[in-house]
Amino acid sequence: MIIQTKQINQMTHSAKSVLVFGVYLTLVGATLLIIPNLFLTVIGVANTSEVWIRLSGILLMALSVYYIVAAKHNLPVIFKVTVCIRCSIIFFFSGFVYLQMMEPVMLTFAAFDFLGGVWTYLAMKKEGSW
Repeated sequence: MIIQTKQINQMTHSAKSVLVFGVYLTLVGATLLIIPNLFLTVIGVANTSEVWIRLSGILLMALSVYYIVAAKHNLPVIFKVTVCIRCSIIFFFSGFVYLQMMEPVMLTFAAFDFLGGVWTYLAMKKEGSW
């Protein structure tokens, strides 16, 4: 699944945006799996020794594989789905914050999801593949 520089240079802009998001998910997932309390401390959430945070990391890393493979194989149908999903996350997170189920700092991650989705959407629009 390793992507070489030559492959990246030949990718469409929309594929590159999905690849970047996949790498981002890999990094966040790995952090949650390996050093979860560092991550929680940085975002101002109470540390935990429960396994759920590490499971979240594994799920993010597993999800990242789909993004990276879709980017590597230039799968616009998957790109479209990711745009819809990534742009919707901010609404769910906002609701959770409003209901005081989540710390407001988590909206930062929802903003990354949203902006990544917009980046992919605009790239696909420009490429004529939306």
